[in-house]
Amino acid sequence: MFQRDLQVDTVQIQEEKLHDNIVIGVCLSLVGGFLDAYSYLLKGRVFANAQTGNVVLLFISAANRELHKSLKYILPIATFALGIFISEFVKNKHYVKNSTRIVIVLIFEVLTIAAIGLTGTYFGHDVINAVISFIAALQVANFDKVDGNPIATTMITGNLKSSMINLAKYRAVKDVKYLHLFFKYLLIIASFGIGVAVGFITIQYYAEKSILLCEIFIIIAFIMLQREEKLV
Repeated sequence: MFQRDLQVDTVQIQEEKLHDNIVIGVCLSLVGGFLDAYSYLLKGRVFANAQTGNVVLLFISAANRELHKSLKYILPIATFALGIFISEFVKNKHYVKNSTRIVIVLIFEVLTIAAIGLTGTYFGHDVINAVISFIAALQVANFDKVDGNPIATTMITGNLKSSMINLAKYRAVKDVKYLHLFFKYLLIIASFGIGVAVGFITIQYYAEKSILLCEIFIIIAFIMLQREEKLV
């Protein structure tokens, strides 16, 4: 019994590490930055990922008695929350293996982004922002570690905090592993910023269809995931 439980635990740990890869983290951070730029610049100045920003804008609108503007902030907040809830519910119920769940999330993200890029002009900003926030939530909930350390691929506040914590630890104990972690967090932060910049540039030329560029980064992440699965 003990040996069987140990084997089950080992398989679960291996499955959890499938997406625990710096290349996957970089690719999805590029997507995260791009989506924020896309929704903010092209879809009514709403943040796809940074719900703190949406809450700020929501209450500014409310304080300014512009209640008609509130819906465009409430919807992405609600769909982001729904995406987190669904992800955690599925994780806790163990309906599917971790590896299968991760693949489903990536495929869903690819298909949804393709639909937005090809049909986005037929829908209002509120609908598109709500959908983008939902897939951003799925991404941040299911891809939350790099090399065993917590990260966020759709925002940088937590990553910035973690980078400074590890830099401070390195200064205190001179353990080089903390310096390596510091640079990994910086890489994730920089990737998010590059995603924003790429989004800004491509939007100028391709407008709604620019979001299709994200497919490249997601496909690279998917390939890396399959490669990791074969190595397990």
